[in-house]
Amino acid sequence: MIAKFFNKTKPMNTLIELVLLVIFFLFTFLNDVSGVEVSTIFSRLFLLLIVLLSLFLTNFIVRKNSLSKKNSYVILLFVLFIGMFPNTMLSKEILLSNFFLLIAYRRIYSLRSQKNTTEKLFDSAFWIGVATVIHPWCILFTALIYSALNAFNKLTLRNAIIPLVGVITPLFLYGVYLYATDQFTDETFQLLYGFDFSKYNSLSVVVPLALVLGMLLWTVIPTTFQIISVNNEFRASWAILVFNLILSMVVIIPSPVKDGSELLYLFFPASLVFTNYLERVKEKWFKEVFLYLFVTVTIAVYFL
Repeated sequence: MIAKFFNKTKPMNTLIELVLLVIFFLFTFLNDVSGVEVSTIFSRLFLLLIVLLSLFLTNFIVRKNSLSKKNSYVILLFVLFIGMFPNTMLSKEILLSNFFLLIAYRRIYSLRSQKNTTEKLFDSAFWIGVATVIHPWCILFTALIYSALNAFNKLTLRNAIIPLVGVITPLFLYGVYLYATDQFTDETFQLLYGFDFSKYNSLSVVVPLALVLGMLLWTVIPTTFQIISVNNEFRASWAILVFNLILSMVVIIPSPVKDGSELLYLFFPASLVFTNYLERVKEKWFKEVFLYLFVTVTIAVYFL
């Protein structure tokens, strides 16, 4: 029933997804604060706004670049992922850096067209640089630009240099600002890391994480074989998407904070991987079981 319902793009589907997101936000907000203060409310509302903008931006990227068929699976899964890992709605650093990465993705995936290649390369690298200022490990996503250049056969010396200029620009401007305000130190651009995964031992984190990672292993390989067996333009976009997924995991592993919020970087590529898998599954009952399993785990997280 749920797979059939969200198999179309309808205003009602979007409304239901937004309502679910607000419900998850309210549960997370009420569990996170001991008292209600005006400053806290405005701070949380700002974070909710970033989540909503990320949601709409994700939908725009998918539709503009034809990364899936006309259905509501991507946004539904994105919302369910947020519900599974509620700490993603509490970290301003992760939310903002991921939002700027989504802006970069918008330009990277659109490199498949022949228009404004130079501008797209600089813009995507620039926004990755902004995300890097917030979360230094985001610098690794610069490799995604070169993956796109290779996939879309646009890798030239000139195109290879432009992203370097783009990603350095915000880092340079940030460094100048810190130096001018006497805030520049030897640790300004230091890559902090942490490998303490003890918080992952919590059932509220390990259960949904095991589901997501397990399903990714289950879906990526067969979907990849199905896509590369067909001679179409989507193969290049899929190659970039899979690399995007790998980079997200690479960024998550050394991130200094390990409370589940860092998993937000995984939501965009994972939602698209699962959606493309569901679009190719012929058994309708399996689609239902797949989505109901995610819904069940999302609800269970709040009782673990």
